[in-house]
Amino acid sequence: MHPQLVVGKRFPDLELPDHSGKSVRLSGLAGEYPLIVSFYRGYW
Repeated sequence: MHPQLVVGKRFPDLELPDHSGKSVRLSGLAGEYPLIVSFYRGYW
């Protein structure tokens, strides 16, 4: 497990591409509300 991913601690503020390739930060999506991040492996 990655040292920054610990149960009960804040998730790192990642910057990932959206569906159009534009970079988006998780903090920009969440604002003041909780955010659920789910990763899927495979082809669509």
